[in-house]
Amino acid sequence: MKSERWQSSKSMLLSFQYFKVELKTERQWAKAGYLPVSEDCGKKLRPSRFSTGSVNTLPRYLLPEEVRAASSDELAEYFKPERERKAAQAAKRRAKLRREREKEKEQARLLLALDEQREKVLTITQSVELPAETSGGIVIDTETTGLCAGEDEILQLSIISESGEKLFDSYFRPLHKSWSAAQAVNNISPNMVANAPSIADKAAEIQRILNSADTIIGYNTSFDADFITAAGLIIPKRAEIVDIMPIFAEIYGEWSDYFGEYKWQKLTTCAAYYHFDWNSITMSAHNSLADCFATLYCFKCIFGRSQ
Repeated sequence: MKSERWQSSKSMLLSFQYFKVELKTERQWAKAGYLPVSEDCGKKLRPSRFSTGSVNTLPRYLLPEEVRAASSDELAEYFKPERERKAAQAAKRRAKLRREREKEKEQARLLLALDEQREKVLTITQSVELPAETSGGIVIDTETTGLCAGEDEILQLSIISESGEKLFDSYFRPLHKSWSAAQAVNNISPNMVANAPSIADKAAEIQRILNSADTIIGYNTSFDADFITAAGLIIPKRAEIVDIMPIFAEIYGEWSDYFGEYKWQKLTTCAAYYHFDWNSITMSAHNSLADCFATLYCFKCIFGRSQ
């Protein structure tokens, strides 16, 4: 039965109760070895004026006359849901920790494999002779599994000459098993590269092209160059690097107060600015070969070269 003393208190705020010192929550009484004498005794109260939530979520407070001494079996049954909840939470934490540890181990194995592959590629590329004379400029573009060179990999590398001749275009079979975020952008799925050559298989061919270039042109060239060198390929020191992106940023003229410089624009924005016709090539945007042709077109527009 509910204590008659509750009749003198109409407030739901614990701090306003005259008998606050005598009150304990149902759980506090249970921890002390007592359980409610009935389900209708006690009262749900807000512990403070800052407490939020509906009435149903508030703790039930009980007076001494509303509880009775409980047996160990009764207390064990009372705390059973709490024990089960804590056990379930602990199991979730352990499972999460196992997943995180396995992910860390997998990442460590991947990085080790990438290092081994890089050394293999370097052995090949370092043996490719540097010709006495260069044969002109090239345009490069890559599609990758992510944004971090050294941890992510090249999925596609395309190279064309400054005259628009395709010199190299290939997918690569990476060590990564999936790259969902990058796939949403470049549309290169694991199945598309499952039977592609490894980058080591094509390293000598790529290195000969790089070695013969006097100029390497790209859009955000540093991104591509970082991935190329991280893979074990070598960009010759004598090659001039031309990055269209910062050049076009100034032409486009969108200033960033935050960075204190002109905002970098996407290749598609640059291509649209100079009216590049994507339909003039058979590839779609975000294919590295298509991006090479778009970059070359924009390069010629900016520097006044004939198309």
